[in-house]
Amino acid sequence: MELLVSRTLRKHGFKKEKVDLTEKERNNLKETVRYLQEQSLKIINQEKNITEHDVNPVTNSIHNKFTDSKNK
Repeated sequence: MELLVSRTLRKHGFKKEKVDLTEKERNNLKETVRYLQEQSLKIINQEKNITEHDVNPVTNSIHNKFTDSKNK
């Protein structure tokens, strides 16, 4: 996650040694990163939880919104 943040800041012209954020901006950035981490974990955990509704009885393979979107 640190790499993502540093690359994003660098992409927008911020240099690590010259990052001059206000306390509010720092907190906002931390909250955004925390939110993205939570969302990532939710997606990862949903992929691990396979139910009978995710399995196609004919092919006996997994079909859900995550696996179907990966095939596109």
